[in-house]
Amino acid sequence: MSNKVQNPNQGGSKNFLWAMVAIVVVAIVVVGFIVIQGQGSKAAKLGDRDYEDTSLAMEVGSDSITLTSANTSADAKSVQLFEDFSCSHCSELSLATDADMKTQIEDGNLVVEIKPLNFLDRENIDGHSTHALAAALAVADSNDATLYWNFRAFLMEDQSEIYNQWSDDDFADGVEALGADSSVVDAIRNGDNIQRAYDLATANGEELTEETGSLSSPRVLQDGKDVEGNISDWITTVLAS
Repeated sequence: MSNKVQNPNQGGSKNFLWAMVAIVVVAIVVVGFIVIQGQGSKAAKLGDRDYEDTSLAMEVGSDSITLTSANTSADAKSVQLFEDFSCSHCSELSLATDADMKTQIEDGNLVVEIKPLNFLDRENIDGHSTHALAAALAVADSNDATLYWNFRAFLMEDQSEIYNQWSDDDFADGVEALGADSSVVDAIRNGDNIQRAYDLATANGEELTEETGSLSSPRVLQDGKDVEGNISDWITTVLAS
């Protein structure tokens, strides 16, 4: 009786195929885990920030978000602040002056009409400025001035880390971590305000160009004219006017 000699490669291709399938499955699981962890860390980045209380009041207009106070005096100074969420100089100005701006608004000395821009998107509706603004508008629509103040502060102060890195889902997760209502979170996640943000910011850019002859940011206007002097000193200059 003879023994049948088996080909040592028999079944090898099938085993190799199953091994490859297993590797692919593991890779998908690992990538999925990394993505989920990454999204969680982004949301935590916003949720773990110091949440600043305010006594600000807010009014959402067709092209602006106006910050006032219940204590606003009859002779309070009013300005328009043009800013772009992709503008590094806007971020620098925010870091330098927002704390004082908030105090002066709360004390009734200042009314600030924030006029968002998106010219740094270069007419791309999928740009960072437009999507960040769409998220900010959803927050503003909630009529929670404190939530809006904290979210805007995040967009400016952490701009270098989130610029072109955060999706609508990331913004939605982050706002949820701040305690926003589910309707706000859903509006951001679904991109409900993207076209509105694009149109609003584009119109503000056209208005700024028409009023001053140029388009740039940040800009602080009082009575249709740029506040004179170093822009970092705009609050002192305006209050002394």
